[in-house]
Amino acid sequence: MAMTARLPDELARRGRRYAAELGVSLNALLAIALREYLDARAPTLRVVPPPSALAQAIAYRVQAGPVRRKR
Repeated sequence: MAMTARLPDELARRGRRYAAELGVSLNALLAIALREYLDARAPTLRVVPPPSALAQAIAYRVQAGPVRRKR
């Protein structure tokens, strides 16, 4: 699903910088952050992935190398 998010300039810069450090796209970072935010606020009946799942996903992306973008 495609969508547009409008972010304050400073937040967008910080997000891009942090995503680059992790070796993921800003889109991937936003998806991870939104998922964590929603999961943290989900009813207790819902199964929430263990915190290590995010760390493993990021480690996998970091090992895979930086994201190459076409310009």
